[in-house]
Amino acid sequence: MRLFKLAALALPIAVANAINIVGPNENAYWVQNATNTITWSFSQGDPSPININVVNGNNATLNGIFSIASFVNVSEQTFTVTNVTLRPGDGYQVQFVNTSNITQVFASSPNFTVKPPGTALAPTVSLSSSAASSTATSPSSSSSTASATGGASHNGAMSLSTSQGVFGVIAACGVASLSALLL
Repeated sequence: MRLFKLAALALPIAVANAINIVGPNENAYWVQNATNTITWSFSQGDPSPININVVNGNNATLNGIFSIASFVNVSEQTFTVTNVTLRPGDGYQVQFVNTSNITQVFASSPNFTVKPPGTALAPTVSLSSSAASSTATSPSSSSSTASATGGASHNGAMSLSTSQGVFGVIAACGVASLSALLL
């Protein structure tokens, strides 16, 4: 019985990671030797800071991990990459990883393409602050919702904007379990 109570407490922690990289994506490519942007949404309690890496399963395009930035605060929700030197090609992904363990990936972008120099820049994926419900929350409690064509979440976490009821039930179970443990 006590093991069940402890498992119920751990459940809200397991689903709290809601970092969602919305750009780049299938429609928001990067251009080699140009300035490109990474955008994301997050929720309070998500890991911060994170390291930003780029990976590609095709070793002829990118052999290994390409480190973009270290110790980035997720509340920034955007990072500008200047003079991208990645080879033109398909199958790239941006990954947000643990600062002390690069094998622990918190979020991955959808696959995207790096286009050759001189290609017109893709529209930047932005976060709009017009929505009342939030997928991303900054420390000052302002809210924003990711809006991007093709910017589906690839981190295994559910979006808060579509599952607030589920998270409320899970949080209530956690509180009830904690109360039972303390009695």
